Amino acid sequence: MTSRVRSSGNLPEGYIPFRQVREELPTPELFVVSDAVTLEALHLPGPEPGIVFVHGGLGSLWNPFPQLYAFRGERALLTYALAGNGGSSTRPEQTIEGHVADLKNLTDFFGLDRPIVHGHSYGSAIAIEYAKEHPCRGVVLHAGGDHDLTPAWEKPLLRLFMALRLYRVVPETILMQTLAQWAACHKDTPRSLIEDFLHANPMPRRRSAWSTVAKAFWGYDGRSDIDRVEVPALVIHGPADQIVSIEVARGTGRRLPHGEFQTIDRSGHISMAERPAEYSQLLHWFIESSL
Repeated sequence: MTSRVRSSGNLPEGYIPFRQVREELPTPELFVVSDAVTLEALHLPGPEPGIVFVHGGLGSLWNPFPQLYAFRGERALLTYALAGNGGSSTRPEQTIEGHVADLKNLTDFFGLDRPIVHGHSYGSAIAIEYAKEHPCRGVVLHAGGDHDLTPAWEKPLLRLFMALRLYRVVPETILMQTLAQWAACHKDTPRSLIEDFLHANPMPRRRSAWSTVAKAFWGYDGRSDIDRVEVPALVIHGPADQIVSIEVARGTGRRLPHGEFQTIDRSGHISMAERPAEYSQLLHWFIESSL
């Protein structure tokens, strides 16, 4: 069963501070997955079906750290930094198809047969396209969907940061905390949780992480052949999410042939951290129903 630890202070049930997670989980390593790409990844052995976590734009392999902690030992777990992010090498071409190929090579490397692919935000595009092309047991999409994943303010902001290289000089606490409190999180999400989550997932200082978003994900629309995702699919959304519309997520759940749409109250773009106990319970239910 998933962890039912009650956190101290004003943190929500099931939230484990990132420092504790890092102390108890192994250190990620680099793995050569093709002639051109090396990925930074963390693999935790366990029973199948395994869960593969795909982070979103400007994210990191530690995005799902509450679930890595909750499901350790219960399922095989794999999380990694997309090419161009974290310690991973940069892709020769930044395309969703290329990232899907990287993911397939990585799952093959670890012998994960028909995993459950969990995509967060822009990572949902990779999860959807992976499920169209490769065998998997199920798909989980959080804070994402099959189109319209880019809020109106994102393109001018990212273009400004890339043109002026502001990602090198702007204090990440100012930018990321502002975005988290204004657009990503529920108004009641504790500031201490936001700070801890951003400590686990700091703003990237590599230009390649920013260009990954612009070159691979802007304009993604996977609706035309979404019926190729023939496995169980769970779409999870936080109603307070101001980055990806809840209507996009709800519509994705309807279009998926075997889709289920669920919301988690009092959460937004990072429900997996804002309401970790509820999120892990929902994920656990989905896995058991997909066996």
